[in-house]
Amino acid sequence: MNNHEDDVYLTGYHCDAEYHEQAIPENQGNAFIEAIPDRLSANKLYEALYSAPRFKGDVSKLDIEDRLALVQQIRKSFWLPLSAHFHRYRQYYNMIKIGYQSRNPYSPGYNRQYALGLDKVFEFGVDDTGRNLAGVNHTAEGFADIGLSGMGKSVTNKRILQLFPQVIHHKSYKGRQLTKTQVVWLHIECPSSKSLAQLSRNFFAAVDTASGSGSNFYEKFGEKAGTIEVLAQRMVKVATQINLGVLVIDEIQKVHRAHSGGDERMIEFITELTNTIGIPVVIVGNLKSLYLFKTSLANSRRAIPDSYVENITDRMVEGEVNVNGEKAITEWDDFIEALWEFQYTLTKVPLTEDFKSLMYYHCIGIPDIAVKLFMHVQCHAMVTGEERITKSLISSVASKSLKLLQPMFERVRRGESAVLIEFEKVEVNWTDFNEYFKEAAHRVYVHGKLAQEHERALQQKNRDRILQDLISFAGKMSKSIKEAESIAQRVFESSNGMGDLNSMYQHVAKIVMESQETSARSQKKNKVTQFPKLKKNKVELPLMEISDIRYIVKEGEQKKMSIEESLLDAGLIKDPLEFNL
Repeated sequence: MNNHEDDVYLTGYHCDAEYHEQAIPENQGNAFIEAIPDRLSANKLYEALYSAPRFKGDVSKLDIEDRLALVQQIRKSFWLPLSAHFHRYRQYYNMIKIGYQSRNPYSPGYNRQYALGLDKVFEFGVDDTGRNLAGVNHTAEGFADIGLSGMGKSVTNKRILQLFPQVIHHKSYKGRQLTKTQVVWLHIECPSSKSLAQLSRNFFAAVDTASGSGSNFYEKFGEKAGTIEVLAQRMVKVATQINLGVLVIDEIQKVHRAHSGGDERMIEFITELTNTIGIPVVIVGNLKSLYLFKTSLANSRRAIPDSYVENITDRMVEGEVNVNGEKAITEWDDFIEALWEFQYTLTKVPLTEDFKSLMYYHCIGIPDIAVKLFMHVQCHAMVTGEERITKSLISSVASKSLKLLQPMFERVRRGESAVLIEFEKVEVNWTDFNEYFKEAAHRVYVHGKLAQEHERALQQKNRDRILQDLISFAGKMSKSIKEAESIAQRVFESSNGMGDLNSMYQHVAKIVMESQETSARSQKKNKVTQFPKLKKNKVELPLMEISDIRYIVKEGEQKKMSIEESLLDAGLIKDPLEFNL
């Protein structure tokens, strides 16, 4: 059985080969290189990478629910290309072409590798001059993109990869038949199992996904048992067969030294791809993966190509004021100015230097934290009726939403940058991050799996309290506490206490009223005819008090309100989010 069916792999577009003239002599006459689209200009690249929420209308004409929904789009849609992204695109573009220089499909060395057998070429490795068994001195390069979580490393690499075709289909080149499939790039993530063996299997599955129907590399190689060395050998063989341009291994920090034969084995695994067969490899990870570079990489320089580049992504830097009182413009300025445009509060406030500094103070230059803070500040301003961003509001929301991170951030502000490696271990508590929901005067509906998990977590935390509230609620309608406990327990256990709270209240009310109606009918049916009694004057039943739940429900029916709406309007049932302690 395939164990990768639930995995999702990054995919790109397919195209037929169109060949482009090359100015660099080393790239000329190589079908794999000439099929790569021309390099994008700076303006074209900016247009291709930039994205933003599309709403352009008047927010004052929208209700609060729509404006809250617009705020939720910011994190999903906002992406600002920075200078580092232009540099990364150039790295990929040049690396892919240089990697193909030693793999010209018409060169003798390229075809000699297949004649000798890829297994033998792999086993031989390279000699002292860097040539493999076929006499090919590979030109492959690679780089590492390591940095703090929240800096956008993975998203950046994915966006840039998708600017290139993923699969190019060759039929003929300059009048000569060339039936080749060229997989320009492949992106895989390290598995949570932390093993290199599973990483290899992910590779075969990703190849099948990219290649489309008819590809069965996973079935041929991934499902077969084998040592790490055997799996790596199969991986190299497939990478050669599909003429892979670059392999990107993301979430590299998940590959743990204890599960992979040591960090030395991790480096060997990567360099075998690069040196022996000439496949460029890019590894992406957070600060946890620095152990690979502090130990193994430093001790294995003979196995790493001289051109191997380590990119360590740090926080954005805040501009400093020079002796003339002028503040240097940095990427933080560009980022926060672009982000600030997406205000959906009724009053839009201009971005001042004070706002810039305050936002930087609370997120220490991490874009993902800045975006989340900006979103939550706006949501809080809306639901409290303030409807504008203020400095005090930013500080207030940050103190609540980011309180788990602030002790660490405070140490960073004191100059202890090394503490950021602990940042990877901290998860912002969902409930705390959404504290403003409790303070909202009106109900905020959030849809999706995360909201469901949040509500279920709150209910799980308050199971006893929920049951007691259901019993108390039933007791106000029922004739006996025993019956109230029985009905509440039955409703509670029907969903193990994890059902929709309002639905549970409504279900209790319905059962109690049905029970009373059944009891009344039963009593009427079971009446026995006795001796005639003296006729008594008709006695009017006492009026129900307005606080009686039966009265509330009856009144609601006359107003065409459901049981739930009547009880909610009377304050007898609670909003699920009120159970957040």
